[in-house]
Amino acid sequence: MSDLGYTTRLQPVLVGATPRPVLLAVFRLRDGAAVGLQLQDHEELRRGGVYWLAEDDPEVPTRAPRFDELFADLAAKLRERPSLRADYLPLFPRALEAAQACRPDLTPEALARIAGLQAEAAALDPGDLPGAFSLEAQLLISLLIFVSEEERYPRPRYKGGAVALERLFQAVGDPD
Repeated sequence: MSDLGYTTRLQPVLVGATPRPVLLAVFRLRDGAAVGLQLQDHEELRRGGVYWLAEDDPEVPTRAPRFDELFADLAAKLRERPSLRADYLPLFPRALEAAQACRPDLTPEALARIAGLQAEAAALDPGDLPGAFSLEAQLLISLLIFVSEEERYPRPRYKGGAVALERLFQAVGDPD
């Protein structure tokens, strides 16, 4: 692990039934899981893909989480612990700002900003909430999706990651 909170490596990514090695920036989570951001195009996989690693193992194939599974997981956590809304949900607009800072280049400084928000989310996570993703994972996956959306749907013609943020708040409600 670098001092910036991520490493880069080739990671098998599931494409259909066949895993393929793809270059990722891998952010390790405190629970032993990890989240990866695809750093370059690889065949039909465009850079900016976001991948969930239930365990941080460079040999285990990873997959891209779906928006609906992320949003349902987060909604369940907020129902379980409504007191988290006030401190946790405001991190998501900040995550969008951090994602916007990744254009035009995904620099080490931008990745360090991502790692800083990851640490803030980890500090809020009590570790006993329902669902597959920790609060740390939820924020980091969302932030990296925002990075991807900013790359794929650039402003001013498109809204970048703002559409994903809007969808998240539609699913779980706006921050209090």
